Amino acid sequence: MKMKAAIAVLVFTLKVLMMLTMSSSISGSNVPIAALYLLGDSSVDCGDNTLFYPIFHNNLSLHPCNGSDSSLIPHFLAKKMGVPYTPPFLIQNGTLQGLLNGLNFGSAQATIMNIAASNHPLQSLNQQLRQLFETFQLLELQLSPETAHDFIRSSVFYLSFGKDDYINLFLRNSSGVRLKYDGQAFAHVLVDQMARVVRNLYAANARKIVCMGILPLGCAPRILWERDNATAVGDCVEEINLQVLEYNTMLEERIVELNSELFEAQIIFCDVYQGIMQIIDEPTSYGIKSSTTPDLFLRFFFFF
Repeated sequence: MKMKAAIAVLVFTLKVLMMLTMSSSISGSNVPIAALYLLGDSSVDCGDNTLFYPIFHNNLSLHPCNGSDSSLIPHFLAKKMGVPYTPPFLIQNGTLQGLLNGLNFGSAQATIMNIAASNHPLQSLNQQLRQLFETFQLLELQLSPETAHDFIRSSVFYLSFGKDDYINLFLRNSSGVRLKYDGQAFAHVLVDQMARVVRNLYAANARKIVCMGILPLGCAPRILWERDNATAVGDCVEEINLQVLEYNTMLEERIVELNSELFEAQIIFCDVYQGIMQIIDEPTSYGIKSSTTPDLFLRFFFFF
């Protein structure tokens, strides 16, 4: 069963690789990718960046993160790109080689917005970005500034956020966001924040940036279970999927603008929404025999 899910994950991995290759060709750059730095939620982190959680998660998770039996998209991406496995930020030892191997700043349930709630102690996008910039400073101290800047320019920065912001909106509402924003306004706020982060990364010499879209959350088993009275179309809650799709569309359009605005930037939007929906609609094409969406494939992608 893991092999079937891995096949589907590789579809997205290869798509990102192809887009990176095309971007490098267009820019005329033949500089190899130096390292991969990850920022995001549970789509990039299996709990390794959460204190005590790895102890339990190693025995319970469907997504092992031990570097040898990995099943998250960034792990496949690192392998295909030929860069080292990206270790969690909390276990790095501060050595130069450790920094040069890339780092995973991701934290399960991380959000784009800062969630000021006692039951949400995990790292937001801003907190992860701060840790990344501290890493840049260490690189400049241990290398020359010029060498550090060249290294940063040739590294890939992978951003995967938004899922938990919408889970807070649809299910938890722990921060009261549902009372502050309608669907379109909420998407605008999130996209503005993502654009700000991309500009900040660019100002810090990052040039290769991958921004992941949000999965079709309306098809996730937990959403279906907690919203069982909602109108569902094809095992999915259409209302939720439409809002996620609105965010993805806005983010993709903003990335087109940023690529035009920021000289030498290679910013990629990876549309996992459409990819997942294609797999849901045509599961047998991806080696998945079951036609029941929640019971088979999606549990590998919607672990929250």
